[in-house]
This record gives sequence, structure tokens and C-alpha cells, in this order.
Amino acid sequence: MRANYFFLLCLLMVAFVSCSNGSDDELEMPERSYTKLIERNSDNTFEAELITKAESYYPPRENVVAATEWSGMEVPETDYWYYNHFDGVLIPYCITTEAIDYYTTLIDDFNANKEDVFFITAELTYSANVSFHDAYTSPDKNSMGETLDPQSFESVYVVKLDLYWMDYCGPLCAMWIEKQRIAVFNESGDLLEIFMDGTISVPVS
Repeated sequence: MRANYFFLLCLLMVAFVSCSNGSDDELEMPERSYTKLIERNSDNTFEAELITKAESYYPPRENVVAATEWSGMEVPETDYWYYNHFDGVLIPYCITTEAIDYYTTLIDDFNANKEDVFFITAELTYSANVSFHDAYTSPDKNSMGETLDPQSFESVYVVKLDLYWMDYCGPLCAMWIEKQRIAVFNESGDLLEIFMDGTISVPVS
């Protein structure tokens, strides 16, 4: 789905260039559009609390500090979730409540000030889902696609958080973020392990 969207966007970029055809006419830019979709899916209060716990967990701060070595960004003492940025938009190391609020606020601000926004289009999609597993095996790759030794769990709840962000301001100005967090809880609701936190590959143009 995302690959098809990226392909269509590339075709749109080519169309912009082709339409100029050496003329002095101004190119017709797409209509400004800033959308968001946030879904937290749970069947009961217990599962809803697991989602809240998954969004509230912070990794060791030193891990985030190490991830900012290339960007040189300053990591706050609390509520740290980002490690880099592009075109003024923060890039997440992990999905937390603050991260979700940050992108939500961006979209809301874009819609409130459409004529002054740098980006032509932007999109936020976030979903949180809970499922119970008699047996669960953790991912065999980390956030950068590097191979891991998977872990095995029994009788656990698995919370999956998925965040997608896209912004576009021209053929040579765009970014796509796809970030995931997987939280594993026992039947009592205690957090056992977190997976997929870390740096990610972020396509930009």
C-alpha cells in the first residue's frame, strides 16, 4: 500500500516537471491537504490499559543519546522519543504518547494555518492493537532490519503500535516515516519486553 502511494507520488513529481514544457506558466500545485487517522482498538478496559502502558514506556535514555550521535540533537531528561529531524520534523526513536501528540499537533496546526504551511500535504496514521497469544515469538529483525535472535513467550498479550507520517513540499522535498513498537505483557498486565524501538531508515527527497 505504502509502496503504491510512493510510486504514485513519484509519477506526480514527474508530471509537474513534464507539464512545464519550457513555458513560463506557473505550475498548478496540488491542493493543500493535512489528514490524520488515530485508532486505538481494544475489547475491554484491561486491553485499553495495556495500550496506555505500551505508549508510556521509555527506553533507557543513554540508548537515545547514542542514537543522536550523527544528528547532534539534544536529548531531554524526560519525555525523550526522537533522535533526528528532517525539514523541521522530528524522527521517532520510539512511539510514545508524546510522539503521537507531537504529530497530531503538527497536523492540527497545519490545518489551522493552511496558507502559511511549508508543506503542501502531510498525513498521520496511527493504530494500536492488542491480541492474546498462547505462544508468541518476537520479531527476528530490529528497527533497522538487522537480524536478531527471536524470543519465545507463553500466554501473553501483544500490543502493536504502528505510526506512519508523510510530508511533501515539492519534488525534492518529502519524507516518509514508518515506525513500529511491539510490547509484550503477561496475563497480569506486567510489561515483559519491548521490541522495534531504535533508529529507522527514513526515505526522503
